[in-house]
Amino acid sequence: MTDTPHLSLPLLAAAQAQKHVTHNEALAALDAIVQLAVKENDRTQPPGSPAEGDRYLIGAGASGSFANHEGEVALFDAGTWRFFTPRAGWRIYVEAQDSILVFDGSAWRDLGHYSRQLDHLERLGIGTTADDLNRLSAKLNAALFAALTAGEGGTGDLRFVLNKGEPTNVLSQLYQRGFSGRAETGLIGSDDFSIRVSPDGSQWRDSLLIDRNTGVVSFPSGLNGAPGPNLLINSAFLVNQRAFAGGALAAGVYGFDRWKAGASGCTLTRAADGSVTLAGTLEQVVESAQAASLFGFTNFAGRTLTLSVEDPSIPLPVSVGTKSATIPAGAGRRSATVTLDASETGHLTARLQPSSACTFKRVKLETGSLATPWIGQPLDMEELRCRRFYQRLVTTSGSLIVLGVPGQRISSNLIDILCQFPVPMRASPSLVTSGFSWSSGAPVNNQIGFFDNTGGVWLTPSGGLAVTASGTGPSAMVLRIQAGTSFTGSAGAIGYLHLGSSAYTALSAEL
Repeated sequence: MTDTPHLSLPLLAAAQAQKHVTHNEALAALDAIVQLAVKENDRTQPPGSPAEGDRYLIGAGASGSFANHEGEVALFDAGTWRFFTPRAGWRIYVEAQDSILVFDGSAWRDLGHYSRQLDHLERLGIGTTADDLNRLSAKLNAALFAALTAGEGGTGDLRFVLNKGEPTNVLSQLYQRGFSGRAETGLIGSDDFSIRVSPDGSQWRDSLLIDRNTGVVSFPSGLNGAPGPNLLINSAFLVNQRAFAGGALAAGVYGFDRWKAGASGCTLTRAADGSVTLAGTLEQVVESAQAASLFGFTNFAGRTLTLSVEDPSIPLPVSVGTKSATIPAGAGRRSATVTLDASETGHLTARLQPSSACTFKRVKLETGSLATPWIGQPLDMEELRCRRFYQRLVTTSGSLIVLGVPGQRISSNLIDILCQFPVPMRASPSLVTSGFSWSSGAPVNNQIGFFDNTGGVWLTPSGGLAVTASGTGPSAMVLRIQAGTSFTGSAGAIGYLHLGSSAYTALSAEL
């Protein structure tokens, strides 16, 4: 054997003359190919003025002195070019491209070719150091994921899959500033998709929830610009079945529908532009069933609610349930937000209680921490909502006011009138009257009278008079007029109850 098997270095023969020549040739070859580095890759012709020891990797289609040496390493040595044929496993550093190539026995390949399939890596850090918690870490300014097209052997689709273990685990994307969380999206502690935000990385507020079963979207903190349902009825103070003319209201007395004076009473007026002026305490009790009807909640316990008005002239103290706040004065919609205790499971009282006369309009109570625009209801719909709590029995209008259903004298001292309510009420109501007196003729003012159509006469009671309700339910009742002794006329007669101009009978299921 005259050469070494791997680098083809010349060996000294036993009785060789001029051994130094062979030795120097081997050293020159070692100097050329050990720790191999070349100036350029794919060089096709020799440079014009090479320096002693310069090396190049010859590319395809080479000419001149490089012809027929494709893929070989060229060394400029002692004023001439020497060529080295690579063997599998040789590695070379290319200065011009700052890259490392490896010869696989037939061609030079970039070192990256051998790292295209990496399995079971324990850590990977790109531009930074990975650790036991963040086993894949990257510090960069942009990242791109592009679909592999059908022409490249793919499908053209791109799906980024994240998978968690149990429903109570977290699968999310967390957005941070200064490594403190500000927003998070994903399946956060449940299998429903949610988005939440935080001002400091520790206090989190749910912004969006999507039910995985129904697809229904909810906004627990409110939706800016989109009006939320108003829990208050008659919030514009337009429905006025009691014919309240404005002025003082004693404690617990209703004025405009659904609104009553608080414990200290109040003074309330409404202007033509819809603004109201309030001194004292005004309140409305919100039915707990609204929680289920509007939002699917069992009740309002623990909920965040916002009470707002438009254009309050002075700061307006308010309360919702047991929680108090103050709506600041100013133009536009102004609001105050409270979060109820878990114990507040019943009906909910909203109170407006200014320290002095305050002018405002369009009151709104809604869930969430944002005040959204006030949207009015058609007046007829608003009145129907009010009549679930209070309504007057239907009468004719004009100079002759008659209850809209006939009554019958069922015994000598009893007249029964079956009244079906135009609007079913929230619960079985109580009877409310104007405190009228009886008239044995056509009634006037706060009087009532019963005209016997059979006999064509007005009935007269003896022994006192009582007007009560019996058989009362949410949809109907019997209005019973009872004389202490008897009525004139004949039993079984049918007629109508007439009312004076200020007399009325009404039903109340107020909270």
